[in-house]
Amino acid sequence: MTPPCSLDDHRPMRKAAMTLTLASVNLHCGLDRNGRPFPVKQAIAALDADVVLVQENWRVEGSTSLAAAAAADCGYGSVTELDLISGVPLARLDIVDGEVPEETGSFGLAVLSRVPWESVWPLALGAARGDVVGIRSAQVVTFAGLRAVNVHLTHRVLHGPAQLRRLVAGLRGHGIPTLIAGDLNMCRPTVRVAHPYRPAVRGRTWPAHRPMAQLDHVLLGPGLTATHARVGPPVGSDHLPVQLTVAASEGDR
Repeated sequence: MTPPCSLDDHRPMRKAAMTLTLASVNLHCGLDRNGRPFPVKQAIAALDADVVLVQENWRVEGSTSLAAAAAADCGYGSVTELDLISGVPLARLDIVDGEVPEETGSFGLAVLSRVPWESVWPLALGAARGDVVGIRSAQVVTFAGLRAVNVHLTHRVLHGPAQLRRLVAGLRGHGIPTLIAGDLNMCRPTVRVAHPYRPAVRGRTWPAHRPMAQLDHVLLGPGLTATHARVGPPVGSDHLPVQLTVAASEGDR
């Protein structure tokens, strides 16, 4: 049974974000693999994480986005969104083989947090030919002593590794333990191009009904360790979520 959106039974708020429970999920614009809506609020609540990184967030024009609506009901006091493309018909995104609701809106990323952050900024990763989204960007969110990067790389497989390299290069020199998480649209061996970042979660994540490949990853930079790293159960999307507890190592505290 899906837990309600309630904070009554959650762990106490940490004084500093040196240890976080974190989840990453591709919401597939709130649609299952057949184009039918699923309950996004219940999906976010089931993850029960301090920080949730969302890809394929969808906002119908003039409405609140799926991620922001879930955050309001599930106790996430801090929300930041990054639209990758706006004014686009949902059907043009070609995320479902078949019909989807006749809607126009914005498609992108979101971070939901129960822990206050210090800064948020976008990092442009470039465009890939044939990608309707155009220029892809990452969300860089800095907490007290730890930085989380939310990303959804292009599905054009020949261009994804170059975007990941640009991301790693853009994160250099900031001197804070960093993780990269999201739908990388590449299998586990390919994420080695993100060195010195290393995979923390192992398991197939796509398609959710019969997983054949791991497209969703959490990559840890130097100074970070992970426990309870796993691929989570289905939430309604065509991707499975990834979850873990992450902490800065003693030497970086």
